[in-house]
Amino acid sequence: MKQFPAGDLEGLQQVGRGGFGTVYRGWSRSLNMEVALKTFQRAQSFSINKLMKDILKEREVMEKASNPFVILLLGMYERQEGEVSEHGLVMEYVPNGSLRSLFDTMDVPWALRFQMLHQVALGMNYLHTLDPPIIHRDLKPSNVLLNKHFDVKITDFGLSKIAGATTSATPYFAGTPSYMAPEALTDLNYKPTMAFDVYSFGIMIWAVLSGEEPFPNAHPALIQLHIPNGQRPSLEVLDHLSHIKMVPEAKELMIKCWSGNADARPSFLECSHATKLMFELYSSEIKGAIRTMEDHTHQLQNETLEDPGYDSTCQDSSLNQVIAAIKGDSQETRQDEQPQAVAIFNETTEIFQEEPSDKGKTLSNAIEAIKESQDYKHIIDCATDIGKTVEKGGQQVGKFYNDNRGEVQKVAELWKPIRKFFK
Repeated sequence: MKQFPAGDLEGLQQVGRGGFGTVYRGWSRSLNMEVALKTFQRAQSFSINKLMKDILKEREVMEKASNPFVILLLGMYERQEGEVSEHGLVMEYVPNGSLRSLFDTMDVPWALRFQMLHQVALGMNYLHTLDPPIIHRDLKPSNVLLNKHFDVKITDFGLSKIAGATTSATPYFAGTPSYMAPEALTDLNYKPTMAFDVYSFGIMIWAVLSGEEPFPNAHPALIQLHIPNGQRPSLEVLDHLSHIKMVPEAKELMIKCWSGNADARPSFLECSHATKLMFELYSSEIKGAIRTMEDHTHQLQNETLEDPGYDSTCQDSSLNQVIAAIKGDSQETRQDEQPQAVAIFNETTEIFQEEPSDKGKTLSNAIEAIKESQDYKHIIDCATDIGKTVEKGGQQVGKFYNDNRGEVQKVAELWKPIRKFFK
């Protein structure tokens, strides 16, 4: 495995942050090419020994995963500055963002959507056919990156598990709740299987067809409660797409993949056979679709797609950072300045005195109260903007807060009853 000393990498710019590290874009002198660096600082782990164990685990997984549709590991990185040590992995850099960032910025041609689904199925089938198999455990659009030709690169193996490895039990709620299989949400001792990834792929099919994220406004506790009871992303969202070729077939595969019965889900080999048929009907349109995407990305290159989607965190985390940062300021806001929506939520505070056994009903009532607010849609849009602003740095966060102080206050106040409930 190639070693990259600190002096080899230059021009490092942060492009992503996740639960397992920070990712930079930079230039390698020895390779004479652009690379991505994923660092793990000592402060992020309990000890240097645990840190190295985490790095070596991810390196082991990535070394085994050599496939055109899986991110390529180039080597190891180490930098020592005083008592601070920094270690990381050097990977290929892909310039066209993630599947998630792409859908957030443009209308993706159907030919490209079906190519992406097929390539993800191929990449995951490869991982599952290794000996021992690699279970990803966090398959979602933000962990599917796109190279300059818009081919997919599955990434972020921070939560991956090599089947059969002697590791401790999976930390509960490791992963992204919206993409987690129901069996993982009900069993504290659940050990991931290949069927877990297939379920995640089913949710990803819905996300690719709709262009949206599943359950965007649901609290993770509600997802944990309702998914095991059979709730899935809304099929009605896809009804207006039934006239588009191969969408009905994709929906059929999607429903099989997100079955509540893990044994009834297809393998990725079976999925890849199905996606191949879908993709082949669009093969003549691929070149035109890629040209269209290239035209769009040239316009947005210095704006939306600067963050290539190397992120393992849930959607709520960026918003929570802002809320925490403004907590003190929020407490100083005069009562008469609070928006009309806050009054609605103050009335819901008393329901949080109920017994924990009624948690599901309590949370459902709170969420419904939020949705009934006249300011609901505006607040959600504002929250999304806050999350994107956090990614870009402290100065921009400060400017955004000063310019949108009232709307930020709404977000903080609306979530206060629910956050109080979980203390």
